[in-house]
Amino acid sequence: MLLDVTTALAGLGLFFLGARTLGDALKRLAGRRVRVAVARSTDGPLKAAGMGLVMAAVTQSTQVATFILAGMIRAALIRAERAMMVMTGVNVGVCGLLFVATFDVRIVVYAVIGLSGIAMTRARFAPWRDQFSALFGAGLLLFGLGLLRQGTVPIAGLDIVTGTMAAISGHDILVFLAAALLILAVQSSSAVGMIGISLAGAGLFGPEQAIALAFGANFGTALNMALLTRSMTGRARQLAMFQVLVNLVGTAVTLPLLLAESAGLTGFGPIGAIAALTGDAGRSVAWAFLLFNLIGAGLSGLLLPWIAPVLARIWPVTRVEADAQPAFLEDGMLRDPAGALDLAILEQRRLVAHLAHLSAIAADPGDPAAGRVAMAQRVDGLLTLHGRIAEVLRDLGAADISAAAYERLARAVANHQRLDGVIHGFAELAGTLIDRLTDPGVMGRVSRGMLDGIDAVVMTLAEVAQSADADERMLLRAMTGDRAETMGRIRSSYLAAEEALTPADRGRLLLATNLCERLFWMLGSLVEGLEAEFKAGSEDGVVLPLPEAS
Repeated sequence: MLLDVTTALAGLGLFFLGARTLGDALKRLAGRRVRVAVARSTDGPLKAAGMGLVMAAVTQSTQVATFILAGMIRAALIRAERAMMVMTGVNVGVCGLLFVATFDVRIVVYAVIGLSGIAMTRARFAPWRDQFSALFGAGLLLFGLGLLRQGTVPIAGLDIVTGTMAAISGHDILVFLAAALLILAVQSSSAVGMIGISLAGAGLFGPEQAIALAFGANFGTALNMALLTRSMTGRARQLAMFQVLVNLVGTAVTLPLLLAESAGLTGFGPIGAIAALTGDAGRSVAWAFLLFNLIGAGLSGLLLPWIAPVLARIWPVTRVEADAQPAFLEDGMLRDPAGALDLAILEQRRLVAHLAHLSAIAADPGDPAAGRVAMAQRVDGLLTLHGRIAEVLRDLGAADISAAAYERLARAVANHQRLDGVIHGFAELAGTLIDRLTDPGVMGRVSRGMLDGIDAVVMTLAEVAQSADADERMLLRAMTGDRAETMGRIRSSYLAAEEALTPADRGRLLLATNLCERLFWMLGSLVEGLEAEFKAGSEDGVVLPLPEAS
């Protein structure tokens, strides 16, 4: 039993690690061509549902499909509404697998993990590292779910479980509830379905109880999905709750019909419909799964234009998620390279303005653990937007543009590299000091002093990026112009505090001092680069303040 528990725990860990690895890789792969390809393959309800059937055949799990699609949503590869339509196909496709011998995906999963893992460590495959990382993450996701099932499925074979199911076989509602609870324990609707087939084969379950078990397993899947995805936010959470809703809609329709037919209140319902298809109690389980999901997925798909806005209101897009989406970029913009360059530079300024959010978190992190989470989420969002801008700048490098435009492009690329260094540098510095900011002693005082100095520059820089105001630009140049004096103050604060610190804090403060010095130099370099762009833009008359909404 201990081995089963630890196996399930390992599976859960690998499941979430795979989801994170896959999501990060998809963000790096979220280029314009990939977005266009995904959009074309899901640009209609039938195409989207067809893609869901393919995903069902590969993953054999609505859980895995949900996490994969959530990663695609975060990477801006697919819109939430289209991902929801894909999930309708996944639900039906997974049920269809119960009619055939389930393909053992372990061979494929092991091969994917092994080959992609090897490729990720070889220099010759470096150009395709992100692709192999996505495959590796998907493999871990499937492998983790397999271990989770391997550790929990033995629960279904316990005498107490089969005995309980046999004892309640005369009560449809109890069979329904028991199946739902069993899903939470074994994490596998197919395992619960096999229990029903086994009990039906032994003559302990009739078609009616087999159908109740299948309906209960689907309801339990909804509860399980809600628990697994409770940490999701924004559009990813909307997708997860749509999947929950598919099962709740199926339950709301099929369970009353089943109970009414069992009580003799109606002459025809799920029992009669499935009896017309098969007289075998075991195969009734498979037909019940399919009937349930055809109803749940079908109705949810038809009502999607009304469901999606409701989900968006209940689980709205977070501010971090909204800021990570470009305001000035679109896939067709490269048809006008000169205009695309102007828009890319505006988007770059918008990204610089969002550095103020990092500074605000560092200035008042609250609980250190919560501050770390907030900082990580903000950095992730900024880097997502940074990647979208970098993609446009790369594509513009191959476009037919004038010599003057090419000079602007070169400045924008250089500024973008500096901006990447500032984002990572600020995050690293804040991560080093965030635990000690509330320290009333010397360490806390010096840490706050460092971040306050950086905060003043970052907030002014964000204001300049937003407004392009000449007076603010002059102030910013003055703040970053005399770097030697600033660096001298930073080093002096370290030396003054060194004697009063423990060895551990002394080492941390030395690291923070070096990080602070490096970050300040990068900020100064970014300020110089932006000022060069402002001056060149003012000559062309294109320096404008960003919209307030950005």
